[in-house]
Amino acid sequence: MIDRCHHCRERVFFTNSTCPSCGQDRDQAVQVTEDSSKKAPSADPPPSSKAAFWGALALAVLAAWSFAADWAMVSKSGSIDYRNRVTGLRLLASGEDPYHYKWTPGKPERFFDPFENPGLPITKTTVTPATLLTGWPMALLPYPVAKFLWFLAQWALLAGLWLLWFRWPGQTDRSRWWWTALVVGFTYTLAWRHHIDRGQAYILWALLLGAWMRMSMVKSPAKRGWLPGLAAGLLVCLRPPLLMVLLPFVVLRRREQWLGAVIGLGLGLGIPFLVKPTVWQDYGRSMETWSKIYRTQTEPRPGARPMPPEVEGMPLAKIAAYKVVQHVDSSLYRLARAFHFKSIPAVAMLAALSLLFAAWLWPARRSGDEAFLLGLAAWSFLLDLFLPAFRYPYSDVMILNTFALISVVACGRKAAYGIALMSIALGIWMVSILPPAPWPLYLPAIAMALLAMLMLRQSASQRPLTPC
Repeated sequence: MIDRCHHCRERVFFTNSTCPSCGQDRDQAVQVTEDSSKKAPSADPPPSSKAAFWGALALAVLAAWSFAADWAMVSKSGSIDYRNRVTGLRLLASGEDPYHYKWTPGKPERFFDPFENPGLPITKTTVTPATLLTGWPMALLPYPVAKFLWFLAQWALLAGLWLLWFRWPGQTDRSRWWWTALVVGFTYTLAWRHHIDRGQAYILWALLLGAWMRMSMVKSPAKRGWLPGLAAGLLVCLRPPLLMVLLPFVVLRRREQWLGAVIGLGLGLGIPFLVKPTVWQDYGRSMETWSKIYRTQTEPRPGARPMPPEVEGMPLAKIAAYKVVQHVDSSLYRLARAFHFKSIPAVAMLAALSLLFAAWLWPARRSGDEAFLLGLAAWSFLLDLFLPAFRYPYSDVMILNTFALISVVACGRKAAYGIALMSIALGIWMVSILPPAPWPLYLPAIAMALLAMLMLRQSASQRPLTPC
């Protein structure tokens, strides 16, 4: 169990009555002597109520300032990626193919996406049918209302992710402050601004992945079975590449999650099927087309096409507007093209990903649950680099679970948090970089993910880590 030691005042994980930090018996009364009463206070004393008040106020003001900046940005833009999610869901609900529909004048405005390329047989909708259905209530509303509701939902999901790990018993008082500062600081980065400006869904996947990780870390076997398994099954339907992250832990550590995972997978696959029986086939064909276009760089220029001057009460110039211009592609395919390797087969990149993951997984199998999940959180961020698709800054939102688990596994150590805060500071600075933004824009977040796996490898070669 996790408790605070009466002797050293640290929150530690007790496997017996002996404190693993100071070696004292926690049931033994503290002996106060004249010398001991004059000792320096503990290294992690609880903050005074005055310091805690001013610290919380400062973070609240910074969060409110960032929220206001995001509100102003969304007010002037069209949340262009969210637009194709809304039109995709509306098409799906109408029995149309959301991945191959072509809008022409005379068709309903509610299906119009200004960024659709008429020279391609596919739409800009690239999320799974299960992800489309998560936005069902908002897609029924007029788009100007829906995009602001999704903006509020993104902030609510971020707050949920913060609270999820803030309340984890493995956090110390100090690491809770660090974690809060990291989340607030992250809202000032290019990653978050790009996510909000485009109306992306990565924060939804990050929260659900974090919830699965936290439920999987519960010590009671009765509480870490079907419910986290259900979350794992749904996550695979929402974001299929996360199967690589979820499957090893379930197979090696939590086989009691299988029943819930099968139920979650059935719900995630079955509900869209009931709406339109061929929707998953439509999605698969669309992803094959997008993969080929991306790998061979054969996307034609859109060219001119008739467009309505106003869409759902919004001028065309506004619904097609975006404010964050730094969105360089960080995919390994793009890096390979920079070295004159063109038209790389997807199977080759998949093989490289599998080999690297296997090389990590072999030593990771000996680590503790928290350290193992820390490495998987890092992989949930890194695997996007290997996908045959554009990888833009909003993907960096997946690094937040890595930050959170560092706070649990590293017990708020200054070195780990110093590097994390450094990456946040660099992210804030990068918001102001003028285009074209260079590929190294992503290096701070990638370095953090690699650091997380280095911490895991070190723990695997020494001893399993336990909660702080």
